[in-house]
Amino acid sequence: MAGKVVAPESSGAFEYELFEGDADNLRTVVAASNHSTSWIDPATLKLRHRIGRGLFGDVYLATRHQSDKDYEQFHEVIVKMLRPVKEDCFRTVLDRFDNVFAKCQGVGGICLLHGVSIIRGRICFVMKFYEGSIGDKMARLKGGKLSLTDVLRYGLSLAEGISELHSKGDIGIPFLLLGVLSPSSDTMTHTLGTPSYMAPEQWQPEIMGPVSLETDSWGFGCSIVEMLMGRPPWLGMSVDEINNSVVRKQEKPGIPSGLPPPVENVLLGCFEYDFRSRPLMKDIIQAFKR
Repeated sequence: MAGKVVAPESSGAFEYELFEGDADNLRTVVAASNHSTSWIDPATLKLRHRIGRGLFGDVYLATRHQSDKDYEQFHEVIVKMLRPVKEDCFRTVLDRFDNVFAKCQGVGGICLLHGVSIIRGRICFVMKFYEGSIGDKMARLKGGKLSLTDVLRYGLSLAEGISELHSKGDIGIPFLLLGVLSPSSDTMTHTLGTPSYMAPEQWQPEIMGPVSLETDSWGFGCSIVEMLMGRPPWLGMSVDEINNSVVRKQEKPGIPSGLPPPVENVLLGCFEYDFRSRPLMKDIIQAFKR
């Protein structure tokens, strides 16, 4: 599918005309929106180079052009280009994004969402580009390990951001793509997340229980382990090997020794196999504040 998209002006809805082949094969996908300010004209985005690839798609460093009669600006942004989605699912994903976009406005401690666009026939989330990430800092350190002081500080900020999102409902890319079909699949998407950080129920939610707020506790614990150890859990393992370890063998990421007891206890709780036994973000925040 080619990347030409036409978005007619509208205050209450926007339309995407996706071209495949030539103009005789024009098809239109209409996605109603209550928050049309989330739409970004793809003509204002220029992809520079890909900086990452994951289960949900590709990540690009890009430039966004913004202008009106008084100014003209170019900003570096991050574009998350989702994997192909069936056209009859465009409305579902875009409407869900509008919901997420509205809820994220004014929320601190999380990545700033600029909006959504369609490039090369694929839905793209446009986010603020942050220089000097935690990953960059870890890459400069011997062994990639952060100090305990930094881990506690970053962990507290992360937990507070997640908690604020939880207060606004279940949101995130897994929520956006839940039940969405890809062009090459006739079944629903069941694997929701990045394998190294996925809780057991994310691998098989229909069997192991629903994806819930406590699911994020497992992912939070994996992020803390990565900061402490200098590498993500299950490093070097394939997706199938991680699935076998987490789901079948019920193995858990290792936790380094020497942590403050409240932090150690809450991290152990994050990796409880039964999500109902895991701590909520408020419990994690309390432990990291001690």
